[in-house]
Amino acid sequence: MELKLTKNNIIVIIVFLIVLFSGLILFEYRQPKPLVEEKTKISLVADYGRFFSINNATNKYISYLNKQDINSLMLLLNNKYKEKNNINSDNILHKLSLLDINKEYVFEAQKMYNEKLSKNIIRYYIYGYLNEDVMEEYHKPIDYYLIIDLDINNMIFDVTPYDGKIFKGDINE
Repeated sequence: MELKLTKNNIIVIIVFLIVLFSGLILFEYRQPKPLVEEKTKISLVADYGRFFSINNATNKYISYLNKQDINSLMLLLNNKYKEKNNINSDNILHKLSLLDINKEYVFEAQKMYNEKLSKNIIRYYIYGYLNEDVMEEYHKPIDYYLIIDLDINNMIFDVTPYDGKIFKGDINE
């Protein structure tokens, strides 16, 4: 039996191939895709605008801490941190590392990492120096670490005191 390539046979072969490939493509799209966990990536903050905005937020917290402003500190502290450490307005000044009330301090961020926690929340790990704000005198700066969670839709943030282990492990980018 010999197959002759007539016009009708070629059309039938082409239609068969189109149907076959269409079926394979539809089959591939209907297969459930395995859920791949997206690993959270912590990266160095390169956006200078965001870097300085977070630095300013940190200075706001330092200012409230220095003034021992209980109401403002209660608003700024992360809720999970407050729950974990049983912090309330009666004991907040005993639970936080306070600064000398007779001195003014300024925070100067040195390094900052960010991590996207969700669609709207970005976590910033901040390392910097806590300097006494004095003119014409030198005081050794103190290493200081914080975590700031920023809600980018509402542009509100909260603060969590931090031990700095991400910086001490020195993530290499």
